[in-house]
Amino acid sequence: MASLLKEDKLYEFSQQAPSPCKDFYQLLVTKKEVVWRVWKVSNPYKRERAQPGEERKSHNDFLVDDHLQGHIKTVFGSEMLAYVMNLCQQRIDYLVRLPKSLATHILSFLEWEDIKSMSKTCKRFQQLCSSDGLWECAERSHCSSGSLMIEGVSSAIQKKLLIFHRRHALLNQARQQRRMSTKALN
Repeated sequence: MASLLKEDKLYEFSQQAPSPCKDFYQLLVTKKEVVWRVWKVSNPYKRERAQPGEERKSHNDFLVDDHLQGHIKTVFGSEMLAYVMNLCQQRIDYLVRLPKSLATHILSFLEWEDIKSMSKTCKRFQQLCSSDGLWECAERSHCSSGSLMIEGVSSAIQKKLLIFHRRHALLNQARQQRRMSTKALN
């Protein structure tokens, strides 16, 4: 799993502070430290010159620093703070960092409802779950291989039509599974 962490950077996020403040904040989590950067927006008419600030903490120091944790919670929210604390405790989300081909292969073995649920977890899985590559793999692993021949239509278009038709059939199958599971619960 450590080979999935090729970059030193585990997570990076930046955003403007909530109103009425206009300051800009950046949070960077590397394998060894947490970096907190602040750019204060000052009034040019008052001739204030606020310098950008940077605070670096090792993971262990960050876990006991309530002051920096409070800043992150105020600016980015409690969920972001929990995520950063998990990264500092070596609870790294390896599944999101998998190469596209491997993630697609793994997702192809899931049930249709599970694929739908995975697509709602993050932007990367949303893109993977809606990609043609996943549905081709899922078709190969879940459906019998039937051939569709349409005269006068190229094989590439036939393949796309087949994938579209199978995707529609798979979505119907997922709906049926969902209905069956809700009936079983009632």
